[in-house]
Amino acid sequence: MCYIGIKIAIIKSMENTYPKKVISAIRDCFPEADITSISKFSGGLTSSVYKVEIHNPDKILAVKIFPKKLESNVEKSINISNYLLEHNLPASRGYGLFKDNNEGSVVMDCLSGRAVSEAWETASIENQKKILVNSGAILRKIHNLKIPTFWIHQKHEVTSTEEWVNWTNLRIKKYLIFIQENLDKEVVNFLNLAFKRLQDLYQLHPDFNFVPLHWDYHFSNINIDDNFNISGLFDFDNAMKGHDMADLGQTVYWLILQQKVSEKETFGNLFVGYGDLSLIDREFVQLHFLLFLAGVMRSTWSKEKLKWLKNSHIEILKKCTQGGYYFV
Repeated sequence: MCYIGIKIAIIKSMENTYPKKVISAIRDCFPEADITSISKFSGGLTSSVYKVEIHNPDKILAVKIFPKKLESNVEKSINISNYLLEHNLPASRGYGLFKDNNEGSVVMDCLSGRAVSEAWETASIENQKKILVNSGAILRKIHNLKIPTFWIHQKHEVTSTEEWVNWTNLRIKKYLIFIQENLDKEVVNFLNLAFKRLQDLYQLHPDFNFVPLHWDYHFSNINIDDNFNISGLFDFDNAMKGHDMADLGQTVYWLILQQKVSEKETFGNLFVGYGDLSLIDREFVQLHFLLFLAGVMRSTWSKEKLKWLKNSHIEILKKCTQGGYYFV
């Protein structure tokens, strides 16, 4: 069989095996390319991602097939990724977004490296330190960017420091009702004092840094190369605007929950990378870590499949009441 015949046979085989939207999206972005391989890269409850290798040009791409309801989120993520690339941050370039009445597709560069969450356990102490320092430095670079118009949240959009404080106070009110109904007196008293202190700090420091937040910055959303340098950032679906220390506090939550870290030095490495944290900054980080933890507890408390998460949260809070996880 001649080359052209082989090529046609391969394309037909792919079309029979993989969604036509994957091949169509690649052809729309790279009309002269030869598709050399397609594999199911990952799959969630609502979207599927395919890894596609092409020739002419030589690239490894990711094609995401998503439902109509996620269209605005996906479009925002592409805009943010391209914006980060323009500012020399390691994100995936978006080549095309294709919409229809039921499902859409998006073509992006496939990020190199592997997720930090996969590498953490086997990494040496020195390499873990390097990951933390680099992660802090990258988050600081994101926070130093000017806020573009497309950096918005689909549910909790805030546009000013005043709106951020109002939203924070609303969260505190809702979370304390849940806490008082479900947790023991010691934890209730501890969190009451913590959240009162957070509100007081905003009264004392109304000029906090209002910046673009990743708002889901954890080790499953960060890739590293073989030298443990950060090679990719992704998942900007929750990106919003707000207080920079709240983003850092959320990252601390994920470090504790996912990587089971507890040493002050561990958080210190993250803070060293981020740089220039005052005592007030660190206290804001501490209190927003607790606020985010309370919010996740409230949203997952009654879900039987997440009973392990409920138990983890109770254990973390117990340690907090005993003076653990203190960063100031």
